[in-house]
Amino acid sequence: MLRAQPPTHRPVWMILLAATMLLFGGMTLVGGLLVIRDPATVAHHTIRSAPRPPAAEEAARKVEVVLDAIVARHRVALRLDAIVSIAFGLFTLYAVAAVLSRDRNGRLLALLTAVFGIVYQLGELPLSMRITRETVAAAGPLLAQLMAAGGEGAGRSQAELIASLEAAAARSPLFAMVGVGWCLLLLVYFGGRRGRELYGVRS
Repeated sequence: MLRAQPPTHRPVWMILLAATMLLFGGMTLVGGLLVIRDPATVAHHTIRSAPRPPAAEEAARKVEVVLDAIVARHRVALRLDAIVSIAFGLFTLYAVAAVLSRDRNGRLLALLTAVFGIVYQLGELPLSMRITRETVAAAGPLLAQLMAAGGEGAGRSQAELIASLEAAAARSPLFAMVGVGWCLLLLVYFGGRRGRELYGVRS
């Protein structure tokens, strides 16, 4: 196989995929930095920033206590996941820089980003599903009360609101599959005919 050559131009598909890599890498890096600083900070910020009447403040405080207990049980796993997120985010941004600067190694780095991304998405899925299910199981009624107070549950019973929360908890695999699909798209373009021709690779 011939050594990859620097691309002579930047096709539209390369720019679009690089933009998604930049977005994904940046979000992963920032998310990892927030979690490693305080694993509960993102969840607390989400609860505190949601508008609600004073009557729901007590429920919000109780939810925060439940979240703190769940985070404490998974603190080590969450910090390890945050470290992996930071490393993967930095690697993805490095790959973006190589792709956009038309470095000869851009194709290889993009392919590695796709492979690492699949491992990353599937690897953190069990932890995120476990934490979401524990949260719904321990604080389902309180969360339903907050949803109703915020107007999201207007006209629905508490049982219906809890059922909607359980359904939301089951969406984690769907989001992971979207991430895996993005990685497969990188593999198809950079690893396929377009990528080989762009980087002058002949098998």
